[in-house]
Amino acid sequence: MLNIYIADTAALSEESVFWDYMDKVDETRQEKVWQCRNGEDRKRSLLAGYLIQVGMKNLISQGNGAQEDAVPLALAYTYGENGKPFFKDYDEIYFSLSHSGHYVTGVFSNHEVGIDVQKHRGMQYDMAGRFFAEEDKSLLERLGEENSNDNFYRMWAVKESYMKLTGEGMRQGLDATVVEPDGEGLHCGRVRRKDGKTENAFFTVSDILEKYSMAVCSYDKLADIHIKEVEIG
Repeated sequence: MLNIYIADTAALSEESVFWDYMDKVDETRQEKVWQCRNGEDRKRSLLAGYLIQVGMKNLISQGNGAQEDAVPLALAYTYGENGKPFFKDYDEIYFSLSHSGHYVTGVFSNHEVGIDVQKHRGMQYDMAGRFFAEEDKSLLERLGEENSNDNFYRMWAVKESYMKLTGEGMRQGLDATVVEPDGEGLHCGRVRRKDGKTENAFFTVSDILEKYSMAVCSYDKLADIHIKEVEIG
């Protein structure tokens, strides 16, 4: 099972709503919010914390009557060798967070997982040419110009979701992996690590958000995926 949650930071623009949601996250997240230097980052951090609460409560209750706005769970974290966070007291639950533009996303699963969302900001031919593997550049060319902008951001989201999965982040490099889709387009397939240091992974891409690409990666085959847009306010 894999649950994905999406929330829009625009709903936190009203001060009263912002403070209301501060009461819905635990003290550790509240501290993280206030460590952010500007208002937009605070809203993203707050929504990330709220999605953690929603995702965890639903998994713990297995979707049976979870009270998303009940008293916040007090969550403790531990970290992998590359700094990837895990729940200290729930070692059977894995999560990953991402944000871009005014959306925050979170994924929760019983398998290791990574998520990334990318806002489409215009075609970045120079970035693809400089940072993607040769195999990826050839794939984008084969997919054609008609959807080249969408395919670029799909590929970027897939690569960063794999970085979230491994916990290595940008230290890994965008050219360290090759995206190998199943069938036509960049909707699902595999991510192959060129140096063989970590396992290959499976990916799926969702275009549920207009002008955004959202990708999820896991070492296990992706199935039973549920996506929910969380209403804020």
